[in-house]
Amino acid sequence: MKIYRSYFPLLFVFLISVAAAAQEESARAFASIDHYTLRISIDVGRHLLQGEADLRLTILKDSVSQIHFMFGSSMELLSVRDSLEQKMETKEHPFSEAVNRKEISVFVPDTLKRGDLISVKIAYEASFDSVPTMTSFISDREILLAPNDSTLWWPLLASTTSPLSQQVAPAIMEATLPSGFVIVPTGPADSAHSVGSKTSWRFVYNIPRRLSAGFILCASKNLLESTLANADSTAQFSLYYDAAQFNQALAGAVLRQLREAFSFFASLTGVHYPRSNISVAVVGTDDGRIGWYFADNVIIGRNSFAYSLYDSTILSSVQKNKWIHQLAHFFGIAATDSTFLFDEGWANYLTAKFFLHKTAGEEDARRQTRLDIFSTTLDFYPSQTLAQGRSTGKNEQAVFSKRGSCVFLMLEYILGEESFRAVTRKLYEKFTARPVTILEFEQLCEEVYGSSLDWFFYEWVYQAGIPELIFSSDVTQTNRGSYLLKARISQRGDVFKTPVDLVFTGSARSLTKRVLLERQDQEFEFILPFLPTKSEIDPNYLVLRWIPRLRLLAHVRTAVSFRIFDHDLANSEREAMLTLQLDPNNLTGWNNIALFALGKSAVLKGEMTKAEEYFRRASALEANEPTQIYSVLSLVRLGNVLEMEGKRDEAVEIYKLSVTIGERNPVLYSVALFEALKYLREKFVSSDQFWYGEY
Repeated sequence: MKIYRSYFPLLFVFLISVAAAAQEESARAFASIDHYTLRISIDVGRHLLQGEADLRLTILKDSVSQIHFMFGSSMELLSVRDSLEQKMETKEHPFSEAVNRKEISVFVPDTLKRGDLISVKIAYEASFDSVPTMTSFISDREILLAPNDSTLWWPLLASTTSPLSQQVAPAIMEATLPSGFVIVPTGPADSAHSVGSKTSWRFVYNIPRRLSAGFILCASKNLLESTLANADSTAQFSLYYDAAQFNQALAGAVLRQLREAFSFFASLTGVHYPRSNISVAVVGTDDGRIGWYFADNVIIGRNSFAYSLYDSTILSSVQKNKWIHQLAHFFGIAATDSTFLFDEGWANYLTAKFFLHKTAGEEDARRQTRLDIFSTTLDFYPSQTLAQGRSTGKNEQAVFSKRGSCVFLMLEYILGEESFRAVTRKLYEKFTARPVTILEFEQLCEEVYGSSLDWFFYEWVYQAGIPELIFSSDVTQTNRGSYLLKARISQRGDVFKTPVDLVFTGSARSLTKRVLLERQDQEFEFILPFLPTKSEIDPNYLVLRWIPRLRLLAHVRTAVSFRIFDHDLANSEREAMLTLQLDPNNLTGWNNIALFALGKSAVLKGEMTKAEEYFRRASALEANEPTQIYSVLSLVRLGNVLEMEGKRDEAVEIYKLSVTIGERNPVLYSVALFEALKYLREKFVSSDQFWYGEY
């Protein structure tokens, strides 16, 4: 969910920051929202939502004859009326399948001028189901309505040609649900009352905020609430979960870790919030699709089934622990350019810092944390540079979200940990009233570095490449009994300027030397007081670079990217085949994802015999993290192929086997487990869109 996040310690500061963003967007807008009231009533039996959005608008341009709204494609417009309840003429435009939205034009009786006020009431209804393509769902026992780019369950004032600010105050949401539901609120309820078999809640947001941070609804009949307060009483954490699907011991551990991470983030950033109530809800669907949503002070995760066992690895993994990552967004930084760098990238950095802090003194664990970050960043997919724009989802993910944490960690390495912490403090002190730019952030770093950092930002922020370093060394003994070590470092591909550590280890001690790389080939000489038994370049993975073992993982990740983002089966198959050729004996334990990718391509090409073979081979391979899930998932897809061939009975046995294996570790195999359970209940229906998908 892409939300303009700006959460700062004081409410009046937040208001100023929001206002600045609103002014920037208003320059392109035809109207602004002065007041937004959303009233919804949910019929869980029919999975039906009936809603009315009541808006008061200020016109920002002259000669406005139409007002435009965006809707989710699943929504049906019932009527549009003015403040006198007179029906207004509308025109509905076809929705775009790419974004699952459609636009309506509302014709105003008289041409409006700048400064005019107008009220509009939009009545609509929508039917929701918990299918994989829907972010929102309503069932007999659970409701999750979370706006994002693909699904919008309330009308948004905007058009394809005139984007508008979603900032508004006051914003009001009135929700009427069957009694017995527990609502996870994004703010304190202004009022709640029950009439017959229904209960109505009213939430009022008086501070300017984006509607997507207020109009998010999570409710369930299954939820229990567990609460834990911070020792200094500055924050209270509430976890809502289904005790039948979420391990209670794990729930307590999650709350304690959230409290610890909140205190760590506050110490690191220097941001100490007034008393905060942070709610975390974990809800389940029957489709296995995992999603995480962050709005104001609420974190919502889908699919609680994955946490039915207490697996401590999810608490200690920078990649698996989504609670800490989402909490990091609470300490977000607003940016005018490269929002993803300062949004997901900064949250990933804070998350990495927390786990590195947790493993202080454990060098192997710290190296693994940094390697995990590298593994999600390295691939061969042709990402665009910042100068070319961020037009593809893959580019936003790879260059700005995943790589962002590496950018900040490398700046910390170059400046020094304490100096970068000073930069962080200044960042929060100076940019509370307005968003930061990349140039301004660079200037903050240069103030403590003492010289220009243009070279760093040009290479790591504005370019998309990653260096590969080839290191070798020779040692000879000198006449004085010391040792002369000659180190040679070559860069393959693009030449990067970067400092890097060389570590020389002897029988009783080690020595670290930092050198500056800036040419294709360089040599360095060192006099050492001991004979080094091991010489290494950057053994702690402080500089983002190609790691030989991760090349294989990069090839299969690239195979996935070509299939998902470009529907390019030729390049996808090429990358998968390279993985199998480079690791014919599956020494990495990652060949299962390559075979899985080939199986999906074969289905799309109509080569069902090949697809069946690939999925069988993938399911039988020994596998290691982070691709273990693909062994069980390949079993499920094998069942899907068998169903396509009319072998439902045989497929059912495959699904049962998948469930048996998946239940051994629900966290690890969650997607495969959900998929297998789903196809035990219902027959598989194939589509190209399904096979082009990630899983």
